[in-house]
Amino acid sequence: MIRKVNNSSYTNSIEVPFSPKVVFDQINNVSKWWPEDFEGECSKLSDEFTFRTGDVHYSKQRIVEFVPGRKVVWLVTESIRKTDNYEWTGAEMTFELSPHGDNTLLKFTYSGPVAENEYDRLVQLCDLVIKEKLFNLVVG
Repeated sequence: MIRKVNNSSYTNSIEVPFSPKVVFDQINNVSKWWPEDFEGECSKLSDEFTFRTGDVHYSKQRIVEFVPGRKVVWLVTESIRKTDNYEWTGAEMTFELSPHGDNTLLKFTYSGPVAENEYDRLVQLCDLVIKEKLFNLVVG
């Protein structure tokens, strides 16, 4: 089944009581907070890594921007959800950090393909991954 795909974006934010350096280091410790199987490296510009959920979901990312303590951008270079052949290749996931008093504000943005009628699912997944999984790792 081929599904109609639209380009969309979604942004969420969290504030954590740590320095931008600490938060940045945790973002790049992907295997500790991303809910799928992780393989590869995520510690410098041009690193590549994959996420996998069994044989149903696969995506490969490359770090296309890496500014320690400030910003990291992942570009999806390959992707497939085999249940319906949906792919989101070309999407970018951007993590931007800024000091906020004694805390750090982390702004996350997904920008790229979203399957028809799945924007709400995108919002739920981004909120789960950033506002729960990553937040819990950082504040541990």
